[in-house]
Amino acid sequence: MTIQKVPKRPLIGLQQGFLMSDVLIDLAWLTEEFTNHVDSQNDIFSNPISLAALKFTSDNIDVAKEITTEGLTDQERARYIRSLSEITSSEIFEFSTCNRVLYVGFGITKEKLKSTIINFNKIDGTIFETFEDNQAWRQLVKICSGLDSFIIGELQVMSQFRKSVNFHREHGLISHYNSGFFEHIIAANRSIRKQLGFNNTTESMLSLATSALDALLEKNGPMKTAVLGFGDMGMKAVEALLDSNQRDILVVSRDPDVAAQRNPSLAKKCTLISHNVWEEGQYQPDLIISTIRNASPSYHQGQPLPINTPTTVMDFSWPPSFETSALNSVQTLLGMNHWIKISHNLGKEWDYDSTILRSETIIDTIQKRYSETLENKAQGKFRAHVYQTMETIAKNLETSPYASSEDIPQLGAFSREIATWICHQSSPFHLSTLSNFVINTKRSLSTTMLTHVDHEVKKSILAMSNSDYVIGGAS
Repeated sequence: MTIQKVPKRPLIGLQQGFLMSDVLIDLAWLTEEFTNHVDSQNDIFSNPISLAALKFTSDNIDVAKEITTEGLTDQERARYIRSLSEITSSEIFEFSTCNRVLYVGFGITKEKLKSTIINFNKIDGTIFETFEDNQAWRQLVKICSGLDSFIIGELQVMSQFRKSVNFHREHGLISHYNSGFFEHIIAANRSIRKQLGFNNTTESMLSLATSALDALLEKNGPMKTAVLGFGDMGMKAVEALLDSNQRDILVVSRDPDVAAQRNPSLAKKCTLISHNVWEEGQYQPDLIISTIRNASPSYHQGQPLPINTPTTVMDFSWPPSFETSALNSVQTLLGMNHWIKISHNLGKEWDYDSTILRSETIIDTIQKRYSETLENKAQGKFRAHVYQTMETIAKNLETSPYASSEDIPQLGAFSREIATWICHQSSPFHLSTLSNFVINTKRSLSTTMLTHVDHEVKKSILAMSNSDYVIGGAS
């Protein structure tokens, strides 16, 4: 490790007429330099970090559809993020879910991050909340811990966040150094979820689906159901239907044979058909659950739903797979606007205000603990440097012509005693005070050796107290 030279500061008391032994030694600057070095290696905020976040509401849902990367291929998403990074000359992290879209920028102000997103996507910028440094970290911790979700404490967002971090790493969109920022968020999330009892909370969108499905089935009894898509959410929808004793389940997939291989035992309990067969309109279900993953709606005015009978469509796709214009007058669409409204009531299962208040205290504690860890590391590096310096003096004197056979075995231990004394000084001290400690040692060192130890120690400490001093060696 090497600490760079900084502007030289005069030694306190080293003026005309003062003796060297009267110099006041202040090593605070040196401890500060070690702190700065530790910060540069470990501090998640050693460079500006910005967050621009959009949480979906009924008012901004149309803009959210425009900028979400859900439904894009991995290549399209990577290309989009890389374009933002190139424009800003900064690493950009992007995260899209059914609940929000957010961007994290490294080495960039929140104003520049926000304006870049707005200009690149040609959207309204008033919908974004922006945060910087500590506040950006805190907001991301809240998001990943489920404190800012449709349903407070939901589990799904943390899994999605991890996948997004891995995506950015795999596509070379984020450096190892900057990805460490997200490791701090993940670690904080574990602590918060454990302390708030979130570990057993269900996934938000699945909770919404299950609650709505139970209410519908209780009202109508057994129903003919079609599930569009057989990915993770599609399979969960089928499982929820089976748990509700529904047996007439149709699954629509691009390739039924491939879909069946994802979960053979579950597929056997359903009827799997292709989209082409579905579009023929021979199936007329009472309930449709859509989990299709497309960049744009699959059903709209130009491509209406191939059903004529009354039916309820629960659209859990993001971006939405249905537009209202795709349905006729006897059909009902329960899309994202509906789930946003419903989620506000379901979220009240928790005492929201007290939970948020408690979470703020927990986050404060986590931040404080992290700061203390950095300070302890800096103090440790400072102490190690002092001990190493004193040990070097001892080794040099052991080979000097002034060292007697009685002196040599004592010099190593004596150097450690001197280093301990220096490290225990909580405030500036006079060089004469250190000299008195050295000269008045109870060790049976020769007078000549004590004189040389005193001289070398004072010379080293004077150098340390000078801010033009350079520290060499590996950390």
